Amino acid sequence: MRFKRKGKFSAAFTLVEVMVTLTVSGIVLGASMTFLVSASNFAAYNEGKLLVNKDIRKFTSQLSDYATYSNLFVIYKSFTDRTVVDDGGSGDFLVLGFVDENDPNLYTQIIGFYRSATTDEEGPVRKFSISYNTPQDSLIADLLPAESTFSDHEEIVELSRGLSDGHLFHNYFGRSVTVQGQILHQGSTLNRATNTYNFTISPRG
Repeated sequence: MRFKRKGKFSAAFTLVEVMVTLTVSGIVLGASMTFLVSASNFAAYNEGKLLVNKDIRKFTSQLSDYATYSNLFVIYKSFTDRTVVDDGGSGDFLVLGFVDENDPNLYTQIIGFYRSATTDEEGPVRKFSISYNTPQDSLIADLLPAESTFSDHEEIVELSRGLSDGHLFHNYFGRSVTVQGQILHQGSTLNRATNTYNFTISPRG
């Protein structure tokens, strides 16, 4: 369509041309948004994998160091369920005990690792450490932090899921502790960053 003005013709877009331009622009914009979302998810997933590996290294290092110098371990069902787990059982609360060199009935320190979640649910792994200037002759169960401090202790792993009957710690013949779980981070909105974790520690006794 052309319009005549003062003896000259000026060009104008037809409706079809406008619609084609808008359609092409929409396709380009949609492709750009898809690329940006994919790139963002990819970057988030890679960051999640790095954080998972960082958590695993930190968890492994602390478990190894403390278990090497501990004298005994006790596994409980959870931080709020203090039922002791015997040989072959699994729980979400591991306590390492350190005793006096001259009297094995006296505790000088206890260190605990526990998963802040119910069975089959995700939750952080937390740690507490309590040292005694005067060695304690109480039962180890009486030295544990109150159940009300469930979420108050240091976070070691952001998210975890137990793989040993839904729990994180397995009592292996009463001599060793096998840690079996998944370490997770949010990562991609479509694909969370995860890694299976399997590790065994043995207090020196």
